[in-house]
Amino acid sequence: MQDRADTGIFENRWDMRQLALWSAAALLLIGSWFLPSTRIVWDAADLGFFRLMNASVALHEAAALFWALTGDRRFDYFSAMIVLTVYLFIISRGDMERLRQGLAFGISVSIILLVVIALQRELIEYPRLSPTLVLETAHSIQSWIPWSRAKETSPHSFPGDHATVMMLLTLCWWAAYGRRIGLLALGLTVAFALPRMAAGAHWLTDALVGGGFVTFLTAALIFGTPLLHHLNRAARFAADRAVDLWLTAIEKIGSAGEGGPNPVAPFLRGTLLGIAQLMPGVSGGSFALILGLYRRLIRDIASFDAQLLRLLRAGRLLDAMRHVDLVFLVTLTAGAAAGISFFSRVVPLELMTQELPEIMFGLFFGVIAAATVTMLRRHGLPHGFEWLWLVLGVAAGISMALLTPVDTPDEIWFLFLCGLIAAVAAMMPGLSAALMLLVLGKYAATIEAVARIDFTYLAPLIAGAVLGAVALSRLLSALLARHAQPLMLAATGIMGGSLLAVWPFQHREFVEIGGTRHLVATQAYLPETFDTGVIIGLCAMLAGAAAYRLLQRLAAPGDGAAGRHIPTI
Repeated sequence: MQDRADTGIFENRWDMRQLALWSAAALLLIGSWFLPSTRIVWDAADLGFFRLMNASVALHEAAALFWALTGDRRFDYFSAMIVLTVYLFIISRGDMERLRQGLAFGISVSIILLVVIALQRELIEYPRLSPTLVLETAHSIQSWIPWSRAKETSPHSFPGDHATVMMLLTLCWWAAYGRRIGLLALGLTVAFALPRMAAGAHWLTDALVGGGFVTFLTAALIFGTPLLHHLNRAARFAADRAVDLWLTAIEKIGSAGEGGPNPVAPFLRGTLLGIAQLMPGVSGGSFALILGLYRRLIRDIASFDAQLLRLLRAGRLLDAMRHVDLVFLVTLTAGAAAGISFFSRVVPLELMTQELPEIMFGLFFGVIAAATVTMLRRHGLPHGFEWLWLVLGVAAGISMALLTPVDTPDEIWFLFLCGLIAAVAAMMPGLSAALMLLVLGKYAATIEAVARIDFTYLAPLIAGAVLGAVALSRLLSALLARHAQPLMLAATGIMGGSLLAVWPFQHREFVEIGGTRHLVATQAYLPETFDTGVIIGLCAMLAGAAAYRLLQRLAAPGDGAAGRHIPTI
């Protein structure tokens, strides 16, 4: 194992060559922007690129909608979540030494970004008007999409904060994890910078020159001085204490032989399960199967039994925690809570499904379709009487997709019943808790209650969900032990039949509640023409199938990277 004092590429020495090269690159870049002879070239590039990007706003409603969502200020949180998720996935693929290094890397880079952006705003921010404040013929996203909160103007557009942050992140990821991860970060940099340029909040040079200048100066500091060496030592100390505390918890109350001690992977899986619960037609049980969690999750929920009560009465608290696999459940639940909270409060998933249904449902359709095919291959095609289980599963999945929402009461007893039914649906592969709430007329109200943290509404719902989960888990645990093949065939059939519920091409009916539109009914159709929406939906299906491969990697245990040294910053 590597020495705990390792600081990766942060060297405890001065490197005058690196310091001079990066500093010279920064000065040449910013000098080319201020020098009149080269500024002409930069200005021409600014104007041409803005005209090209901004023209797409008026090209098609779908393009305007895309820029409206990605340029929305709330998308900043979404982009940060994407970056964090990618990084958590990177450090989840290995042993605890990789986690120690990864946590230290994250702490160090976060401090670098915060300090650099704060200094940039205080010392480098330049009073430059954004394109929409200079050009009279710019297309406004908000004139096409009135509800959009896309940032379209800025009196101090140089340098661009978003571009600077992502360029610095690309630099750090490339140096620490190599070319593949660096190119991924570069791709995210371009993707996150373009919406602000299309909206007219930034010029091209705000990113290339402004962000590049700050990035080169920071690179000189990182690679040419020992200052960051000491920062990383402090970060490594904090990371070691956190990991040691976690390992102590694993030793005392963890379940032996159940996966690895790295908590990042189960947290990410829990986040995906939480997101799945918010999508009508998307099955949390199916995602548990896809992520390799289903058997363990059912067994752990079923362990809330008489044996647990006996351990608690005897005062054997640690044995009780170990009995219910508390470490795993807490990590998974924390991830699910993070996913549900983020996509109901910060970036409402419901808004995304309303405004980009072909993309959102197409993605989930691709994931579930790929998972269904994989499960059939893994368990083999049924033989003889086994076909009945598969056919019954398909019929059940289609029937669930065709259910029509109804008007229902708001009394406590009915909310309790809704929670119980939703929990049963959530635990059955192919059934959707969100779809059941939609059918019971409580989906929109539940999303609103989660966003407001309305315990008066949520308490009976949660109580019913807990009872339903514990009761059904015991039955499912017994069935998995004795009749695994028929159960898996039925689950595969339900998953296949439920594809109708997430078919991206549907006529959707909405009602307005409290000034917000909510989905109440859908009717699937087959596209007759290949318009933009159909092409987008088909591409989303393919992207979903590709995403399934990534989910399989997340479900698998750490690969050979676990035993290799992973360099850190």
